[in-house]
Amino acid sequence: MLVTSLAGARAGLVASRAQASPSPPPAGEESTSGEANAAREPSRDQVAVPKPRWIVRHRPERNMVELGVHVGVFFTSAEHELYDVSREWRELNPAAFSLGARVGFYPLGALGAELEGGWAPTRTTDGAFTSLAHARAHALAQLPLYSVVPFALIGGGALATAGAALGGDVDPAVHFGGGLKVLITRWLGARVDGRASVTPALGDLGGRTVHGELLFNLVITLNRPLRDRDDDGWYDPGQPSARIDACPGRPGVAAQRGCPDRDGDGVRDLEDMCVDTAGLRERDGCPPLVDSDGDGFFDPGQHAIPARRDDQCPARAGAPEYQGCPAPDTDGDGFDDLEDRCVDEPETVNGYEDSDGCPDSLPVPVLQILGTIRGIHFPFLSAELIEDSMPILDRAARVLAEYPELRLEIQGHTDTDGDPAFNKELSRRRADAVRDELIARGVSAVRLSAVGYGGEQPIADNATENGRAQNRRIEFRLLDERGAPLEVTR
Repeated sequence: MLVTSLAGARAGLVASRAQASPSPPPAGEESTSGEANAAREPSRDQVAVPKPRWIVRHRPERNMVELGVHVGVFFTSAEHELYDVSREWRELNPAAFSLGARVGFYPLGALGAELEGGWAPTRTTDGAFTSLAHARAHALAQLPLYSVVPFALIGGGALATAGAALGGDVDPAVHFGGGLKVLITRWLGARVDGRASVTPALGDLGGRTVHGELLFNLVITLNRPLRDRDDDGWYDPGQPSARIDACPGRPGVAAQRGCPDRDGDGVRDLEDMCVDTAGLRERDGCPPLVDSDGDGFFDPGQHAIPARRDDQCPARAGAPEYQGCPAPDTDGDGFDDLEDRCVDEPETVNGYEDSDGCPDSLPVPVLQILGTIRGIHFPFLSAELIEDSMPILDRAARVLAEYPELRLEIQGHTDTDGDPAFNKELSRRRADAVRDELIARGVSAVRLSAVGYGGEQPIADNATENGRAQNRRIEFRLLDERGAPLEVTR
């Protein structure tokens, strides 16, 4: 009866979704796509247990025991009083290698006590061997929130010296310091301490001096709570608990007694709208929405696509105005209708206002400086402009300043008399000379290119003197956006 009721409730809920689907959902809600996924309505009565991250997985717990061994450096004060007063005092080397061991008990995760012993072989500054040893106890307070644990400690004990150089001496010592633990696994960690030890000072009754210490520790942790290898809140078999994991080693959910959801996405199968495909909790267990063409509209057939965000052209990047389809180009001029200022009239490609998608004509002043430029002269076999050429270039520079979008190719031409290679080089140098003069008059260099064609493009018969004179010329040609010369209709 219960199964029948649940099935009927689920069917009714799915049917209500199907009836509502033709109407777009209110703003902020999502529509649902995909017939197979739409038939699975999630149950909300149970919550999957997420797998803890490493940063919290091994944090300190109550009643833990820690064992440790350390190596480090002991920094001896120059004012130490570690010597037998019947002997001569000697200064110790300022730093000594040290090693030791430690045991600690933490009745609270944040508070514990430790016992520690250590030894540091060293020498006096004149080379005589001696050794230092300490035994001490301290209270330690730590922040037990993460596997990386900062701590501070304070305590007391004794610091002693032994050896022929200084004799035997034991001084009381108070120490304090802090450091950081990194609990790498359930049983193993590392720790670094910085300490300061306060002992009696040399020659000053009641005076104190401070020794420094830096320790690097290997940490072994014991007596942790029941083990949960997969961190799902259900304990591994063989331990005294009613919450024994039916699937140890695989993170699971409470509804399955620690067994996983089928696709391992952290959303239990009872809630997962894409039960065989790993997904996200915020998407009811389905993968992130896919947008194959990267236009902000999602491929159809996926679960919970927002209203009017399904891509009508999933294989081609499109525009929002056309729900993911490319905008059309009604006049076929290469500008789509969204950027074309003249949707029904094609652009005239003439080097002037070629980016608006509209037809246009070149202004008269521009036409007047195109083609063969009469009045630009050079001496025989020279690339130096004659002075009477300058007014022509002044006028051309003014027109280019008035129409800053124009780009020009300056062409140099010669007749066919003489060596073709020499003629081509001469024509190039003459074109460069004209370009340099225009740049000197304020025209940007990036708008001008200079090319020499030699005698390759005659406009008259090279067999006559008049024809050869016509062929020796400078031409201005407009360039398109790719830098190719344009044929201009006057």
